[in-house]
Amino acid sequence: MTVTYGVEKCPEKFDEYRCSLPEQYRKLAADQLREDDHIRKQAIDQMRQWIAKHPYIRRCRTDAVFLLRFLRQRKFSIPKACEMLERYLALRQTFPHWFQGLDPYEKTMVALGEEEVFHVLGFDAKGQIVILIKSRNFRVDKYDLEDLIRFLHMNMEILSCDEMVQVAGVVLIVDCYEASMAHFTLFRLSEMRNIGPYINHLLPIRCREIHVIRLPKVAASIVDLLFAYVSPKLKHRFFFHKTINEAVSYLGKTLLPTEYTDQTEEPKALTHVYSKRIRESRDELQLLDQMEIDVAKFSSVWSKTGCAPGGIDAGMVGSFRKLDID
Repeated sequence: MTVTYGVEKCPEKFDEYRCSLPEQYRKLAADQLREDDHIRKQAIDQMRQWIAKHPYIRRCRTDAVFLLRFLRQRKFSIPKACEMLERYLALRQTFPHWFQGLDPYEKTMVALGEEEVFHVLGFDAKGQIVILIKSRNFRVDKYDLEDLIRFLHMNMEILSCDEMVQVAGVVLIVDCYEASMAHFTLFRLSEMRNIGPYINHLLPIRCREIHVIRLPKVAASIVDLLFAYVSPKLKHRFFFHKTINEAVSYLGKTLLPTEYTDQTEEPKALTHVYSKRIRESRDELQLLDQMEIDVAKFSSVWSKTGCAPGGIDAGMVGSFRKLDID
């Protein structure tokens, strides 16, 4: 994908957005997000002004589709969208080993793709994109938590650029069949304190449901501990299914691979389509690393709210009105 935008926060000319969403998604955007042509344009313009006047943001993408990732996730609440953008920029720099230098051609990323950890099953009847993660395909003897976070984040970065995904959101299925204790002990509590803000607030994508299938009993206590770092709102979107039949009765058979159903014909998944898109988005992923917020100065805002970089709070959003944005 050829990158046609930059990270100059005050460019001479902003790109002009043209909505290309299918009618189904335009209606979803109006019904669920209160989005229409006027609200969308006004929100994008105001967010651009806010970025331009932000004292600590040095470089940031201002193209419409990028900003809509945050606006749609926050249902066009401009203060909340700006707060999420601050967290996104700050956490990317605070934890570069997780979120920067993502390269779909890097050896580990290629290997994880080939080992089929991450499957894009397709769009369901509600327009949501359905993702399947097979825990057993993640080789704990070869990879660590950093590899997993980088791989998943790389995929979700590109997925969240898809406007249909921005509007309708994601349904995530995590199949824990044959997962070992080593899979669960990857998530050390010390790391979860840092990952928590990422799960709850960083990634600008609408996570509608999370289905966990066949969670081993021995891992239940670990999951309970990890849940301490998940927001109450997100907790309500978790569904635990003890058996395949229970999961299928809820999720349906249309998109699930035949190993989960009694169907004879394998559904046509979109994994290869999105894998190709990710490879084509290498320049876009690299450009993200050029965005910058002054973390040293911004951390003083965190300290005033009692938050450290691993638990980022509202930041400069409290100064939203002071920046002369109506």
